[in-house]
Amino acid sequence: ATESGELLEGSQTNFYAIVDGAVHTAGEGILEGTVRRLLLEVCGREGTPVVLSPPRLADAGRWEGALISSTSRLLLPVDELYVPPDGEPSGEADRVAVFANGPGSLAARLQALVAAEVEAHSTEIGLPAALAT
Repeated sequence: ATESGELLEGSQTNFYAIVDGAVHTAGEGILEGTVRRLLLEVCGREGTPVVLSPPRLADAGRWEGALISSTSRLLLPVDELYVPPDGEPSGEADRVAVFANGPGSLAARLQALVAAEVEAHSTEIGLPAALAT
């Protein structure tokens, strides 16, 4: 988080919060990843509002969910959010939110839609002929 508590991104991930049915994510000051672009396109197509403003850690209790995305992980719902003191491992006392990401949740729906979008634009790579026999 920034000094003002805004959540921009992780070291290899983009970050999103779901608030009142809308996906909140930083609009600037971040790397605009491929999976992030796909998520924003899916949201536009599905009518899910997007707010290009970084979520604030102080508001985590109001979030309906949270997500991270990266090229290797695609889009993943966050089940629990912990905020440990700097340099310390997290423990139960550091948990600030638990999210219900089961079937029917917006987080699970977006995860499935982004995965389908990636698969639709992917090309299957077969084994070389020498290895196929």
